[in-house]
Amino acid sequence: MGEGVALVYPYFREADPVRKLFAPLGIAYLSSQVQALGIPAFICDCTFETFQRAVERIAAADPSIVGIYVMISMSRNALALLRELRQRLPGTLFAAGGPLPTLYPDRFAREFDLVFRGEADLTFARFCRDYHASGCTPASLSRLPLSSYPGIYLQTENGVASAPAIHNPAAVLDRLPLPDRSGPEHRLYQQFWQDAAGCRPAGIIITRGCPWNCDFCSKPVWGSVFRKPSLDRVFLEIAEIGRLGYDQLWIADDSFTLDLAYLREFCRRKVHESPEITWTCLSRVDRLDREVVDRMHQAGCVRVYLGLESGSDETLRLMGKRATVRDGREAVRLFAEAGIETAGFFIVGYPGETMASVEETLAHALSLPLDEISINVPYPLPGSPLFDRVADVDPEDDWDAAGKVRFMYRSEFDEAVLKGRIEEAMERFARSKEERDRRRGLAMRQAPSA
Repeated sequence: MGEGVALVYPYFREADPVRKLFAPLGIAYLSSQVQALGIPAFICDCTFETFQRAVERIAAADPSIVGIYVMISMSRNALALLRELRQRLPGTLFAAGGPLPTLYPDRFAREFDLVFRGEADLTFARFCRDYHASGCTPASLSRLPLSSYPGIYLQTENGVASAPAIHNPAAVLDRLPLPDRSGPEHRLYQQFWQDAAGCRPAGIIITRGCPWNCDFCSKPVWGSVFRKPSLDRVFLEIAEIGRLGYDQLWIADDSFTLDLAYLREFCRRKVHESPEITWTCLSRVDRLDREVVDRMHQAGCVRVYLGLESGSDETLRLMGKRATVRDGREAVRLFAEAGIETAGFFIVGYPGETMASVEETLAHALSLPLDEISINVPYPLPGSPLFDRVADVDPEDDWDAAGKVRFMYRSEFDEAVLKGRIEEAMERFARSKEERDRRRGLAMRQAPSA
């Protein structure tokens, strides 16, 4: 057995096609940190693999440690890989990390040798170094100072060994090496996006943590404390993304637009340092003004994804959004006037709302000049307040219902009725957008040339 580390992202596109594909960043960060300590590491991104081919790749590498990322839509894949690889690699140590093991470490520790909760930056790499240096095996982990590895959790003969998870401060984020982007199939990701959208976006995580407490949201890995790295580091990463052939950024942060001074400086530097790369991001609907939105447009922002959620202020209060319908309408107007496309997320059938408020939401969604909409029923993410109120959801089940109109719990709403109303609204939106695009194209053709 070698001393390398394999880091696995257990999503198989052939079994579950999605509309948007991005290379995994969490394990890319860990890979670069492990390699910085002189330990060979490789990423097995299963997106374009078959299950058996992924098993063969990992087994052929003969790693001493395998780390598998687990979120709720990948838990079955992760456990299936684990069981197959245990037979092929009997002396290998298997670790789990990600949102679901962070929330339910005891459940995953029954199958894996150990679990890393929360942000495993630096901790996981240090553990790998010490594990190799000590000559430990999965059966003799107690020889290591386990309490010195933040977030570690494992079951031992004497009970549970664990150390509290931490969320690394900004000073630690600045010390991290850039994520290892050598593993993913860049050509396949870029071809997917070129065919689907005519551009080649790459994911990037800049800030971490979200201070808001929406009722349906779960944030076990990044936590509630907002942190931001230096922009010098950010633009080094953007330059690397450009060299790999990508022409757009998908800024995947929950709260990228939260700190307006940081956002303004990002936009100022973006204009000068990477003007050829466009970008999209998530944003709340409040706090922004025309000046900031104009700066975003000048810096290459082409689309913003907004959690509008509802057309009812009462339902927004149920959701803990701390924003109003008016805030959402104003945000869409600001972005539209600045020339930035908008996409809106909406939830209908929320516990405690009425069918009247559902209809308000559908009418609200159709009244806005949005370029893309998503309407669905609530999904109670493990770790969210909503999940805690819904007793019949099993967190160990895969969310194969993600993207489908299906309740994961007993709802007072008629699922078939909501599904029909959502389909009608989506059809009306598609016709409306097609007409808007036609008029826009006609106006552009009729405009006098300069």
